[in-house]
Amino acid sequence: MKTTRTIKHPQLEETVHLLETANGIQIALIPTPGFHTTAAHFGLRFGGNDLRFVMPNGDNHQVPTGSAHYLEHKLFEGREEKVFDRFNRLGANFNGGTSFCQTTYYFSTAAHFDECLEVLLDFVQDPLITEERVDKERGIIEQEVRMYQDSPGYRGTFLLHEAMYKSHSMRVGPGGTLEDVARINATDLQRCYDGFYVPQALRLAIAGDFDVEEMKQKLEPLLRTDDTAIAERSSDDATSTRLAGYVEEEFAVTRPYVFIGYAQSEVEADGQLRLRQRIVASLLLDLMFGKSSELRQELYEAEIIDDSFSAYWSADETWGHVIMSGICDKPQKFVDDIAQACDKFIADKIKASDFERLRKAAWGGIVSGLQTPSAVASSVLSSMLAGNEIFSALDELQAISLADIQAAAENLFDDSKRAVAVLTPKDK
Repeated sequence: MKTTRTIKHPQLEETVHLLETANGIQIALIPTPGFHTTAAHFGLRFGGNDLRFVMPNGDNHQVPTGSAHYLEHKLFEGREEKVFDRFNRLGANFNGGTSFCQTTYYFSTAAHFDECLEVLLDFVQDPLITEERVDKERGIIEQEVRMYQDSPGYRGTFLLHEAMYKSHSMRVGPGGTLEDVARINATDLQRCYDGFYVPQALRLAIAGDFDVEEMKQKLEPLLRTDDTAIAERSSDDATSTRLAGYVEEEFAVTRPYVFIGYAQSEVEADGQLRLRQRIVASLLLDLMFGKSSELRQELYEAEIIDDSFSAYWSADETWGHVIMSGICDKPQKFVDDIAQACDKFIADKIKASDFERLRKAAWGGIVSGLQTPSAVASSVLSSMLAGNEIFSALDELQAISLADIQAAAENLFDDSKRAVAVLTPKDK
């Protein structure tokens, strides 16, 4: 493998050594002297949204919802022994996860790092997928899906997604539907693995107290050497679609639970530009609805919102949205009051002092969130998968102006892109 670049961030006092193997595996080594633990985060851009794809040989495939999450579970099983059992014996903290757009596997340990690294790279790069093994896991995954579906926050969010997106896979969570989980088979999972778990797609970040050259030598015999091409994913563009403006569903809640979504019509495809977009949107929502904001306090004192209220922005290449949610007694009044509050906030213009205060707080949050090797490795891997410059969030934050925030405020809350989902109490 060759070193492609070395990144030094003076403010964070971090150095990242970027490597790449001949077949395209990208690796980031981040020495963090003085720490007792070492962490490795392994991942790829393949998640719940990737349902349709074309293999390098031209074959078209469509897999059921939840396939990426199901495959993650199968890899945890290992060839000879459950992966969790292997890590537990070595005293490591281990987990993984599947989102809409990616799958990650990671561990942190104070001892036996070499053995843990071998386990991580072994089960991800060399799984055994058979029909018998797939059937064995189905009940566990169905139970997990049911658990999510029984959560008001989860159900409300995806009822809102169903309203916001006409046909995009964002309509369904990464875990899939129970109907689709019931029909996933070994062929589906093998196609997913063969299409996306290939060297060109794999990314690995390791942080801890180690020598870079020694770590490179440890990695060499553990990495795949084949030169398999990645599948081409096919996804609907969801940035300008809305199926319905208002939907309701009875659920096991004691008071109405309201979810307000604004689909974003312009989401940056470039990872670095999307990072800037995320920071701007997050700052804006914090200015509007953060715990210390004047607007949130006003809404709270007027008994429009309570502690259940939240607001966030999320996006990837083909979709993006703002979602606000809260528990209330009168859903339509809640929606109208929140919309009016947003309009008034935008019209009144943002105070420069508030902007600078929040920017400093965001700066501190980024720095304080990188205090462990696992947090550092996670941050670096996220940048590698998202396609943005490593540790560039601080630079982007510094470059953002008050005018950028004001412009975002005027663009994010487009009433024509608004959808509302309400969970109402079931009649007794």
